[in-house]
Amino acid sequence: MSSLTRLHLSVRFRGMAWIVWMITSGTLAHASSSDVVLYASKAPVKSGTWAVVADSTAAGGYAIGNPNLGAAKLTSPLAQPANYFELTFPAYSGQAYHLWIRARSLSNSTSNDSVYVQFSDSVNSSQSAVYRIGTTSAAPVVLQACSGAAIQAWGWTDNGWCGLGSAIYFQSSGTHTIRVQVREDGLSIDQIVLSPQTYLSTAPGKAINDTTILTANLPSLSSTSVSITANPTSGSAPLSVNFTSNVTLTSGYVSVYYWNFGDGQTSSAASPSHIYQTSGNYTASLKITSSTGATASASTLLSVSGSSSSIKLRVMQANIFYGGHGTDDITNLSRDATWIANMNPDVVSLIEVLGGSNDPQTLTSLVKQKTGISWYYSYVPKYPGCVEGVMILSKWPIVSTSQYFMSYQMPIAQATLNVGGKYVNFFSTHFQWPSTSSSQRQVEANELASFASSFSEPRIIAGDFNAQDGTPEINIVEQKYLSGWNTAVSHNTAVAYADNPPNLYTRTRKSRIDHVFYSKGATNLAVSGGKVPDTRDLAIAPVIKIGTTDDKGVRPSDHNFTTIDFTVY
Repeated sequence: MSSLTRLHLSVRFRGMAWIVWMITSGTLAHASSSDVVLYASKAPVKSGTWAVVADSTAAGGYAIGNPNLGAAKLTSPLAQPANYFELTFPAYSGQAYHLWIRARSLSNSTSNDSVYVQFSDSVNSSQSAVYRIGTTSAAPVVLQACSGAAIQAWGWTDNGWCGLGSAIYFQSSGTHTIRVQVREDGLSIDQIVLSPQTYLSTAPGKAINDTTILTANLPSLSSTSVSITANPTSGSAPLSVNFTSNVTLTSGYVSVYYWNFGDGQTSSAASPSHIYQTSGNYTASLKITSSTGATASASTLLSVSGSSSSIKLRVMQANIFYGGHGTDDITNLSRDATWIANMNPDVVSLIEVLGGSNDPQTLTSLVKQKTGISWYYSYVPKYPGCVEGVMILSKWPIVSTSQYFMSYQMPIAQATLNVGGKYVNFFSTHFQWPSTSSSQRQVEANELASFASSFSEPRIIAGDFNAQDGTPEINIVEQKYLSGWNTAVSHNTAVAYADNPPNLYTRTRKSRIDHVFYSKGATNLAVSGGKVPDTRDLAIAPVIKIGTTDDKGVRPSDHNFTTIDFTVY
């Protein structure tokens, strides 16, 4: 985008003077090619008091305005209004469009800030006629966003009040007419947008003091079109939604379906089902490609509310480096217990615990002292007789436990947790080291997946896998499991520290090798956040170097600890 100023050029051509007015001051933005962007001043039909006025801050240097004549606000739209203007535009049937208008109120007054909008063949999501020209049904568009909100200069608004407006649909594909009639006089309009995707849930610009100028655009309608039917479109999490694609083709067949459900998950099915695990407004979109190379897109908005019966479950993954060995070369279980208490998990996967020196009992007792509540634990050695192993530490009662000794002398600890009356199967594991042992870890990954599959959903697996995302062994795990950290990153709910910022490559050691996975089939489990805290004591230089750029202080372990927040429904 670029900031533009109004230019007046005098050009002489064959003895004739041509006056060219260039675009006005503002921020030039480009909408998607599928977005309808209308300059209101170009309306070919104007009736009554609406008139085009020069305005250096408006799109193209002009706006269409309605003078303030002191008329009373119309409490309902008119079937045959005297004061209105109309424009035409192309749009598809079955496609959700969001209406946005950029307007300016005379003297920034709330008495001059609204219009009624109608269309030639608009329908709602149920295909019932609504907001039709020639009727007394219309969408009120008010510049003031909500009671008490400010009005200042140009601002974008829609057909909502104190929230997002409802989508506009059309009965048939083709050319449609929009009519804007007076509700309160004294309002000027320069841009009208009908967006099927780019601005489906966010405005093109600001609500006040806006300078956004979109490029005028009338999309070309393809003979290939698609629309989406979603059932249901709202409900409480976890919400199962069935999607249907409605495709029109003049030739060929659909070769590619690409669904994006708006929560980081995708599908290539023609009519998929999807479960929304957390509350929020989601824009589900579909892009199809035909065998002839033609493409078409559609989207729809879904509203998912929270579940009153949900329970928060924070999972912590921590390799404590041989029973509490920090990078100051000191074993300090009390320090580990303090970090566990401070990170406030509900269940912890602990790796490299020294079972032979009673670390499990000692650590559990220390955590109890620091939190003031009872904890439960289950410990499994790497192999029978080994003094090192993995441990599950839980605030919630452990109903049952089991263990599995994988190849290459590496363990899996399993515990069934009673999480407020909901049962969760939790696993802690440790994969083979060193980094060159990928083939061995692939064997372990298949053994882990097979062992875990014998337990009911939901399933959560945490551990030190000694492998990064994208490696063959992690790919095996992710055939049936999702990464909690990756989900948090995709939802912008992942938190880390400045020297190790939150992204897909956030380090838990020299790279991200500590993971928390949850089953793709866990329909009653959702991720709400993730965190890699800064465990360094910057006042003390480390004795043992990890070999990273942020190796600036003593840590309680040679690994960074990680938490993933879940909601159990």
